[in-house]
Formats: sequence, structure tokens, C-alpha cells
Amino acid sequence: MLDRNLHEHRQAFLNFAAQAEKKAGKGKKKPVYRRFKQFFDYDRELEKVKNRRKKKKSRFSGIEKLLK
Repeated sequence: MLDRNLHEHRQAFLNFAAQAEKKAGKGKKKPVYRRFKQFFDYDRELEKVKNRRKKKKSRFSGIEKLLK
């Protein structure tokens, strides 16, 4: 139940963020995110996840440094 509640609140926050507007002159507003990719760049997020896996050190990394 708590996890579902967390998911609903995250969704509500993302809906609010996606509809955000900023001032664009006197009495005018324009959307903060004009395209979905500006709001969420799937490819960039995927690269972050891939890089996290690569950054894990091997358990033999210390030995490798000594051998060099």
C-alpha cells in the first residue's frame, strides 16, 4: 500500500513538473519543457545506468595496479 502511495505521489509530481510554465514577457507564459526529450532523455538516463555498472571495481583491481 505504501509503495503504491509513493508511486501515485511521484506521478502527481511529474504531472506538475511537465505542466510547468515560465514567464515569457508581459502577461505571457510558455512551457518549461517544449518537448518530451527535454523533460526525460531516455538515452542519457540509459547511459548513466550503464556507466554505473562499469564503475564497479574488480576485486583484482589492486593486484592489476601492482603488476603494471
